[in-house]
Amino acid sequence: MKYKKLFLITHFIVGGAVLTLLLSGLRIASQQRDFWLYLDWLLPEGLVHIWHMLAGMFLLVSLPLMLFALYKHRKESAVLKAYNLMGSVLLCLSVITGAAQFIAETTYVTIRFIHYYSAIGLLVFILLHPLRYYLQKPLAHIYHVLVAPFSYVRTYFYLLAIALGSIGLYIFTVSSPTSLEVAFVSDNAFIRIDGNADESVWQDATSISVDTFAGANFYKGTSKVTLKALHNSTETYFFIRWQDPTESLLHLPLVKTEKGWQVKSNGFNRFDETEFYEDKFAVLFSKSCNIAAAATAHLGGKPRNDLPKNVHKKGYHFSNNGVVDLWQWKAVRTNAMYLVDDSFIGEPTKPVIGQARYTAGYQQDSDMGGSYVMNWKWYNENIVTPKRLPKTPFAEPRGYGSWFDYQPFSVKADSFPVGSIINSVLYRSNQLEGGRADVRAHAVYKDGFWNLEVVRKTLANERTDIDLSEGVCMWVSAFDHAQIAHTRHIKPLRLHYQL
Repeated sequence: MKYKKLFLITHFIVGGAVLTLLLSGLRIASQQRDFWLYLDWLLPEGLVHIWHMLAGMFLLVSLPLMLFALYKHRKESAVLKAYNLMGSVLLCLSVITGAAQFIAETTYVTIRFIHYYSAIGLLVFILLHPLRYYLQKPLAHIYHVLVAPFSYVRTYFYLLAIALGSIGLYIFTVSSPTSLEVAFVSDNAFIRIDGNADESVWQDATSISVDTFAGANFYKGTSKVTLKALHNSTETYFFIRWQDPTESLLHLPLVKTEKGWQVKSNGFNRFDETEFYEDKFAVLFSKSCNIAAAATAHLGGKPRNDLPKNVHKKGYHFSNNGVVDLWQWKAVRTNAMYLVDDSFIGEPTKPVIGQARYTAGYQQDSDMGGSYVMNWKWYNENIVTPKRLPKTPFAEPRGYGSWFDYQPFSVKADSFPVGSIINSVLYRSNQLEGGRADVRAHAVYKDGFWNLEVVRKTLANERTDIDLSEGVCMWVSAFDHAQIAHTRHIKPLRLHYQL
């Protein structure tokens, strides 16, 4: 075999890359496909997206070299050649569709379908691939594959060249995010935050679209998000429009049963509600433009050994590199307040004994009151005791209720018939107060789209916020009546302020 040394080292790299890709890919797939959570003990945890993309670059660079050495300079039996051809086709499909998603940012459902099932095919191929070697001198073949490549001096040259090419391609790809133009408008230009964006300055603004994917309840898990941005001397405005097949305002309603009141839910007991939840939208800002939401998305049931497990096994957010600003618009809990909930992602907090849900680095900005409250005293997935009851049994269960329009719960006041539904969200005032209320916003739902207008001071008010400035990167995520199962995109958008 003329190119034996090249084949051995590229075969070694391809094998390692494919194994890394399969394990990390199945972890990523478990965000949507709960079946793979049964392998939680086997799958990698932490910054899995970054390892997946790096391994993909190594495969993209080394696979053509391996196939060249294999098919041009090796004699094989017809059966083995056909089998290797099948594996090569699966590898090529996986590489092409993976590169289309990461480098070209293509999110077509067909591309993702082929990528997923070619990976499943590769999993079967790899399980069968070494069988003949195990039956014929297994130790010799293991030595040939794992040790022999490093017995040649030229191997290290090949290894260095492939590593430099792969890492360079990765850095080039992640360092070129799409720019969102933030057009300058006069301080005298009036913009009403009402979700309509009907002012002339919005009509003149440049828009860009991002295809987000992997969310629950959306059509095939996808939602196209369109954004515009403006700024004056003190404030930055965003208009965000995204596809959502339903306007979801029924948020964890309380239902009267024969045994008492029950929170109607499907997954809330493990903090992964996907049915009875409000629509939401999240925007994340960071000075870092790394993938995986500025390297804050740590997947798995226990991404770090010193932190508690998460019940849903899908991971949590925390930052090892400064504060990441997070805005969360909530259709029930904040929209009527004309606000988004200003939060942040920082270093993981210390666990608290008895804490129902550990959120790692996800925390809210300073809160000075005026918030909404959940209408139960202690949560239990079977029976709860409401804090308050409507004064009339014909209350609208969608949306929120007013604390002052409800009366304190008592057995005497609880004359509601079985099957009655009441709100779980009660407003104690019409505004949040403190740092959580730094961002004004309002959205309207029309013709299958949410339309959201947002404004915040360009300069940060708190240490848990960041300045909105040139070069800051942002990510967007849509939630369709889901608690954590949001859509996502791989590479960020980068703010470009026009002067």
